[in-house]
Amino acid sequence: MTNWILPLAIFCVMLAAIMNPCTGQKETITVTDLSGRDVTLNVPVEKIVLQGSGGGGAFLTLFALEGKDAPKKIAAMDTTLKVNRMDIWEKFTDTFPELKDIPEVGDATTLSTEKVISLRPDVVVTSQYGYNQAHEIYKKIEEANIPVVVIDYHSETLENHTKSILLMGELLGRQERAQELVNYYTQELDKVNQRLKEIDKKAPTVYVECGSKGPSEYGGSYGKGFMWGGLVDRCRGANIAEGAVAAGKSTAINPEFLLKQNPDIIIITGAYWPAVPDSMRLGYNTSVDEALASLRAFTKRPGWDRLDAVKNNRVYSICHVLSRDIWDFVGNQYFAKLFYPEEFKDLDPEENLKAFYEEFLPVEYSGVWMISLKE
Repeated sequence: MTNWILPLAIFCVMLAAIMNPCTGQKETITVTDLSGRDVTLNVPVEKIVLQGSGGGGAFLTLFALEGKDAPKKIAAMDTTLKVNRMDIWEKFTDTFPELKDIPEVGDATTLSTEKVISLRPDVVVTSQYGYNQAHEIYKKIEEANIPVVVIDYHSETLENHTKSILLMGELLGRQERAQELVNYYTQELDKVNQRLKEIDKKAPTVYVECGSKGPSEYGGSYGKGFMWGGLVDRCRGANIAEGAVAAGKSTAINPEFLLKQNPDIIIITGAYWPAVPDSMRLGYNTSVDEALASLRAFTKRPGWDRLDAVKNNRVYSICHVLSRDIWDFVGNQYFAKLFYPEEFKDLDPEENLKAFYEEFLPVEYSGVWMISLKE
């Protein structure tokens, strides 16, 4: 009698594994990524090489979907988070020290194909911006039978944000959590989108500059449809840089052009750029006093005392990382409130960012992420 029990038990276990995908069985699927390419790979993925972690990549999405287990999924990553977003790197490594032991493989043009191939990851996830920069490098990785999947947050569109989040959910087998994130993101955008459609006022003129170089040198401004330029458009502002910066690009404008345009609103984006001590400071490690001192320094530039935005105290700063990622609904809310303060006086972007942390990110909120010269 007992001779048939063991084979039957084995058969039942095998049958259960086939019927139940949660037992670790992989499935081969073909997805269409944000570059429009069809990519075939096995899911759920366990080993991911992350690219563009400092902006527009999948780092935050991974943590939002996987929570505290996210570091286990990272086979390797780029260095842009550590180099360009040091306060975020420090915040996450304080909470997850194991991130410091994850191999580094470079970013975009410095990406080491040999190191990536040697790790044999299940997938490499990069941004559309990064993929365009290093198309030939990624092609070599794909030739080694390692799938490359492209996401896109840089275009700052609801459609591409939604597709990128759902795509990551599909790769990770976290479709339900991804849909929750999409719903949350969409609801937060809806807090401004409908009201913006109903506003019948002349759009304020807006100048946005990346404050990474400090007051002594003009940082990049943003053309139509790219990062902060895209957010200005969506929030019904008139981006003065469109007359000086090509669509989809970022570059510094001529100071004389700015003085001639005399914008209604000036926004200097900030972060933690320790290589430039007088850069605009915002983020996890910043105090209100430090942020205000940084912002005031920009208003001392030659000729800025003649600008209406400076005279009227309509000079602001927002953390540079609050664009091109899953939390950029905060940038939308903040811009809408700056452009149309009466229509959005009940909106509190900072409180909504705190709520997002509580719902989706396994690190604590701290620091200063947006500030006004009026404070």
